[in-house]
Order: sequence, then C-alpha cells, then structure tokens
Amino acid sequence: MGYSYRHIIHLFILLLLASYAEGQSLIKHYENLHETSEGCQIYNGLLDDVFELEMLICEDKGAYKMKSSADVYNISLEEEDGIVEITEEDDQGRTSGYITLVKNDNGYQGTWRQIESAASYSFVLQNGEAVQREPEKYITKLSGVIRSRLVHISLDHANESVEIQERYGLQGRYKSLYTCQDENCNKVSIKPEGIVGVSSVEIYQDKKGEYKMIVLTSDQNREVTDLEVITQVQKKTKAYSDYRSMLLAEYATFDDKDLDKYLDRLQANWIKATSIKLRALHKEDPIAIVSDRLKHQASSWIDIEVWTDDFISGVQYKQYNWTSEVEAKAFAYYTDKSKAVQLNDVWEDDWDLSKLETNNEEENSTWVVGRDAIHKIYFDRINGVQRESHSYKDLSQYIDNGSWLDKLLSRGKIKY
Repeated sequence: MGYSYRHIIHLFILLLLASYAEGQSLIKHYENLHETSEGCQIYNGLLDDVFELEMLICEDKGAYKMKSSADVYNISLEEEDGIVEITEEDDQGRTSGYITLVKNDNGYQGTWRQIESAASYSFVLQNGEAVQREPEKYITKLSGVIRSRLVHISLDHANESVEIQERYGLQGRYKSLYTCQDENCNKVSIKPEGIVGVSSVEIYQDKKGEYKMIVLTSDQNREVTDLEVITQVQKKTKAYSDYRSMLLAEYATFDDKDLDKYLDRLQANWIKATSIKLRALHKEDPIAIVSDRLKHQASSWIDIEVWTDDFISGVQYKQYNWTSEVEAKAFAYYTDKSKAVQLNDVWEDDWDLSKLETNNEEENSTWVVGRDAIHKIYFDRINGVQRESHSYKDLSQYIDNGSWLDKLLSRGKIKY
C-alpha cells in the first residue's frame, strides 16, 4: 500500500472517528433516555452549508449530532406561528446553543446561534437522505467568438474574474474582475476596455445550463453567441466539526488523477497538522465550558494562478482564528509530467529571489508563477492578502536558459 493511501486512511480515522455511526445510533441514544423512539423522525442537514449533521425530532424533544463527531446534543422544541425554536444542550446538560427554523417544502431552514457570543451559522434540515450540495465551480474554461476572433474564456468563480485570450493571431489577453448580474452569479458582465470595438460582454447560463455570450459593440450592435465548455474545475470540501472545533479544507478537482492526488496531499497534510494542533489546544484546557462551543476554527483553500494544458500554479492559503496571520504556500506543477517544480531551480547560479526582498521581510510570504510576472504573496493584517509583482521582462536576465520557467516562456504558456 503506497504512502498516499496509508495517509488518507490515517486521515479518515483521525477526523471521522464516529462518522460511521448512522441514524440508528442517534435513535439508541434517545431510547436510552426516553425508552422509546416511536413517532420520531430522522432529518439530515448542514451547518454553515458545509458540515453534515443528522437530527432526530420526537414531537417537542430530540437529539442531533455532527456526522464527523461522536458528540450528541439533546434538544427541546417549541413551535409558534410556523417558527420552531430549538434549545441545544451538551452532554453536561448545559444550554450550549439555540436553533431557529422555518418549515419549507423539503424540511426546515434557519440559523444556529452560540449562547454566549454573536456567532451564528446557517442550519438546514431535510427529510430522508443526506442533503445534496451542488458542486461549486472553481474555474470554467469556454471557447467562443468575439468580433470574428476565436477566443478562450476562463471564468474564475472563486475570485470573480474573467480572462479572455485570442486563440490565434496576436494572442491578445484581457483579464478583469466581473460583476454578478443575478443572485447565484449565473450571469456576469465585464467592460473590456482592452478589446477593440467592444463596449461590454455578458456571459450567462440558460435554463439548460448551456453558456451563452452577449457582446455589445462600440457602435451598439448586440451579438449573441453560444459558448462551448472546454473543461470545468469543481470545488470539493472536507469538513470536520465537534463541540469545540470547525475544520474546513477546500480542493480543486481537475479530473486528472495525478494532479488531483497532488492537491489532495497538500490539503491532507494540512488537515493532519491542524488536527494535531487542535488536540494540543484541547489538551491545554481539557475541561470544555459553554463559551468553548465552536471556539477553534481553521480553514484552508487553494487559489489557481495559471492553468494551461500542461502546467498549473497556485497558492494554498491557511487561516486560523487563534492567530491573526494567514499562511500562504505557492505550488507549481507540470501535468504532462506529473511533477511538482520549484522556483528556486530556475535562476542563474549567482542569483535567487532573495535579491528582490526588502529589509522588512513579510511573514509567511510565498512566490507564485503568474501569467506575466512572478508574484510575491503575503498577508497584511490591515489590508489582507497582498501581492508584489516582478515582470518576466525585468527578470529575464536572471532566468537560466533551459530551465522549466524558460521553457514556459519560450512556448508562450506565460508571457514576457
């Protein structure tokens, strides 16, 4: 058995210690307290749209648990004018949270609230099977025509940006933030000042899920064209929650076995390290009090910087509510070779990226390969994630001939 598979198995044991306890265990818990579960109803749900849970409702009483944890919460219910107010009690009999729900066609939806703070999270319950979440889109690559020119269009849903690149000819490239035109952001618009003869571009999905584009020309002609989906990167999550903790890792899935395994390993290593840290925090203060409810929270996500047919680069971010810093770690990966590469390996012998550093070196900074520059990514406590760019044109004299970065530039994958 390879390292990656052993690691994943260990991870599941670590995080999902009680996830295999299904509805019957919740029923047994209730029967131990009340002797019978006759007339009870099992619901599946989500906390904060991510963390899976199940709830047993038996008229004005019941119990629920997160599917990733063995912790069970007893509940009491009151309903008035279609609004259900639920009081949550922990295993010590202490009130540890409140849930307010409104009935809908599929079950209930509302909010969970912490008893001693302003913290609140969405709370959804559904009859029958587990709540099915629509896979979130990370990046959508499309092809189409703008003003008789074939173009590739890349929609970055995470960063709400769009990139338009000519497939042939001058290989012109335009990138901008887009504006959502509807609630679910299925329709977006940009004003591409860099595209000659175009006043605005609108991209949307119709009722069949097919992409279309409306181009308004500078002379106010309206051109509607169909767009073809080349490929789509979806986002998946792994989520864990218990009495004190919330841990969430987001992944980009490319339908590329080796690349997906590489990105999975990045997040799996973070989950393992963060789980060890959470256990250490709990060990330092082993007696949980009500104010500890969901006290420790951590999340990690991946942003894609460059994505071509054979190369990808991006940044893995790591955030914790017990520290003010956001950690960033860049990666670069050749998909055609199934190989990760390092920026330290592309410079002439007497030069490296430290030459670009200032005296005030930022903590947790990282260097990532961009389309037309190398970017230094770091976190500023006031302004958030920042980037400092150095163009390939300015750095060309230091790039080693024949290095993987030089080859990317010479093949036009990235630009001077």
